Amino acid sequence: MSSGSEVCSRSLRRMTDLAIAALHERDPERLSGLIHDELLQVLGGDLGVHKAGDWDETAGWLRVRAMGGTRLWEVDEESLRVIRRGYPFAGRYGASKDRTPAAARQIVGVRGWERSETARHTRRALGARDVLGIPLPTPAPVVRGYLVYRTDADFSSRDAARARQVQPLLSGLDSHFDLLCRWRALNRARTAEPRAGGGAGTAGGEDSGEGPGGRPDTAAARAAERAADLRLTPREITVLTLLGEALPAAAIGRRLGISVRTVHKHVESLYRKLGTNDRLATVLRAQREGLLPPGRR
Repeated sequence: MSSGSEVCSRSLRRMTDLAIAALHERDPERLSGLIHDELLQVLGGDLGVHKAGDWDETAGWLRVRAMGGTRLWEVDEESLRVIRRGYPFAGRYGASKDRTPAAARQIVGVRGWERSETARHTRRALGARDVLGIPLPTPAPVVRGYLVYRTDADFSSRDAARARQVQPLLSGLDSHFDLLCRWRALNRARTAEPRAGGGAGTAGGEDSGEGPGGRPDTAAARAAERAADLRLTPREITVLTLLGEALPAAAIGRRLGISVRTVHKHVESLYRKLGTNDRLATVLRAQREGLLPPGRR
C-alpha cells in the first residue's frame, strides 16, 4: 500500500522502542541524547532543541543537539535570544490550546518565514532552512516541546503528521526525563555549596550531574548507587519521587501518562524492594536510604 503509511509505522515502532529503552535509563543527560537521536532520525532532522521549561529573550535553558547528542556551544547570544523568542510558535501555541505540530513555513507562509529575523538567525547560527515545532500535549501554563531543524529541505505536511504520531510518546518521555532531573536535583540540594555568581540553573532543564566546581555530585551519586543496589528501575524512581510529593495514584498516572493500574504495580514493586507496606513507610525508608531528601512527604 502507501509507502507513507509504512514510513509512519516504522517511525512509530522506533519511538516505541525508544520509550521501552528509556525505562531502563537513570541518567537524564543520556536519556535526552537518546530522545534527540531517535527524533532526528524519525523526522529527518539535522538539529534539535528540547524546550523543557519557560523561555524569554534573556533566559531559558537551551541546548542545540545534532545526531549523537553533540552540543553546539558556538550559538551566539543574539541568536539564542531570537530562538528563545519562539517565533512563530509562541504565537500559535502560547495563546491557545492548539498542540498540533507544524513547520514555521506552514504557520506564517514561505515568505513570512524567510523574511523573519528568526529565520535569518536560524540560517546564520545553525545553517538551518526550516524548523518543525512539536508542542507536547500537556495541560500546563508553560508550553514544553521540541524544535527540529533541517538544513537542506523544508518540512512537509507528511512530516507534521509523523510528528503527531509520536507526540504522545514524546510527552511520556518528557515527563520521565523531567522527574529524573528533579530526583537528581533533590539529592544535589542536600550537599550543594553556594555558587558565586549563580549561573544557569537545572530546574526545568537538563542536569549535568556535577556538583559545584565541576566535581561529581556526591549526594546524587550516592542516591544513584543506592537505587542500583536496591534494583530500582528508572520508572520506579520517578514514581517514588512523586510519592514523596504526596501525589495520589491518579495524579501520578496523569503526570507519567500511564494508567492507575500501572502506577499501583510500580508502587507494589517499591514496597517489595524497600521492605515496606504503605506509602508513608516507603517515603520514610527512601529518605533513610538517601533516595529522597529528608523531610519531603
